[in-house]
Amino acid sequence: MKYLALPLIVMLLFFSGCDLLDDDDDDDSSDGGTELVAEKPSSSSTVVLNAFSDFTCTSNWSNRDGALGLTARSGSGACKATFPGESGTYQITITAQIEFDGNSHYALYINNAGAASGRYPLAPGCGGDCEPDDWSSQCPDRKYNIDAGTHNVATDDVIKFYGTEDWNCDDHGAYAKWHKITFKRI
Repeated sequence: MKYLALPLIVMLLFFSGCDLLDDDDDDDSSDGGTELVAEKPSSSSTVVLNAFSDFTCTSNWSNRDGALGLTARSGSGACKATFPGESGTYQITITAQIEFDGNSHYALYINNAGAASGRYPLAPGCGGDCEPDDWSSQCPDRKYNIDAGTHNVATDDVIKFYGTEDWNCDDHGAYAKWHKITFKRI
């Protein structure tokens, strides 16, 4: 009988998950042990506001080549959204769509306070040529990430994107096209 007791005790310890040997009582999981699951990032660590689906815009914005852009000859316009993330400090990036024929002006506001502004760069490849042979292959529109800085943003703050057209080339220009604004919590 004593020869059966030792294997039985070993099997009991094996199938019990060794809790009898390592019970730290720190209540960090339901069985008192340490969970060996990778920590999940907070759901609010990055917030992305999509130009098409998360913003309400003035009527002169439309789909222009897959980005939200101003209607030709409309001048300027604004789009607003409410920040859905947790309050905190965020690195903000605007994903714009740059063009060869204009340097659109943009501005970002948080609760009507200016957070960032500037001009889009020209899409590379045409060197300021307003009449390239084939702009779609020489200097096509490109997504371009604009660093809008680090800012404190609170839940329900109003985020406003403002853009203006730029007509560097007499009969055509750039329409302040953009895709999204990304807030990465730091």
